[in-house]
Amino acid sequence: MNQIIEVNIADILARLESKMDRFDQKIDQVEQRLEAKLNKLDESIDHLDQKFEVKLDKLSNEVNQVKVDIAKVDEKVTGVGKRLDNLEFIARTVGAGIVVALLLALARYLFPDVSL
Repeated sequence: MNQIIEVNIADILARLESKMDRFDQKIDQVEQRLEAKLNKLDESIDHLDQKFEVKLDKLSNEVNQVKVDIAKVDEKVTGVGKRLDNLEFIARTVGAGIVVALLLALARYLFPDVSL
């Protein structure tokens, strides 16, 4: 019942060493593929970063242009407001002059003998 198994340790060590060599080769292959993918990813990120910066610069320029346009519109609105104030003053003056003229005409009509 008891069987004796004779094994040469040198054979076992040689097989273990060959298996470890294959394992190391597979790890090296995986490492190379991983490095290649990481390099591609870095290139993609750099490319996207450049595109983002270009678009951000364009957006910044557009925002600055909008700010300038808003300032110009504000100046024009202020100028129009001043002109409207002048027109209101003229309209009130003319309106008051018409009312005074109508009152004088009414007074002359009602009292033709009185000289003003």
